[in-house]
Amino acid sequence: MRLKFTLLLGAVLCAGIASLIYEVLWVRQLGLSLGSTAIATSVMLSAFLGGLALGSMWMGRRSDALTQPARALVLVEIAAAVLGVASIPALGAAGHAYVFLARTLGVTGVGATALRALFAVVVMLIPAVLFGMTFPLATTLGARLVKGAVAAGAVSAVSSFGSAAGALLCGLWLEPTFGIFRSAVVGAGFNVFAAFCALAIWLVGCKRATRVTTEL
Repeated sequence: MRLKFTLLLGAVLCAGIASLIYEVLWVRQLGLSLGSTAIATSVMLSAFLGGLALGSMWMGRRSDALTQPARALVLVEIAAAVLGVASIPALGAAGHAYVFLARTLGVTGVGATALRALFAVVVMLIPAVLFGMTFPLATTLGARLVKGAVAAGAVSAVSSFGSAAGALLCGLWLEPTFGIFRSAVVGAGFNVFAAFCALAIWLVGCKRATRVTTEL
């Protein structure tokens, strides 16, 4: 149980790092397209926090009923890796779509900014929802490995630490050194590592279940 819980915390740590890498990159990418850091930050936070809330609420209502939350965590982290990387070129494509639509409709001023923000929110919301699913899944899985209160506290602490580390890592080194897209690929690598940790938990559980069945 201790090994599986350690693997779970590793998955949560990596997922937290990845999510804040994407967050920093989204602000950078939006700043390039929106032309204002303040607007870019507001739009990103709306999409990011809204997605976290939606994902946490949706999965929180279902995670207790899952027989294999570790398997669900694997799928969530793989999807987050794919969509996290895809969100960077998708934001660029959304910018081009906005320009075409704005010119076609003749939208200017505040309406143009709102339209541009809407396109960006649509792109960021889906990966943010996946990021939000991680916490309830990890908490549910952790409660089956150790005491519930211990699991919730440890998962929350490690997730917060990972988020802080991801923001510093991306802002101070990754993005200035490798650029936006390559930094997103690094973020996806953390998601993939989180998926491997969850996969190891799932496989160990399956092996023990098979052993018990065989002995019976």
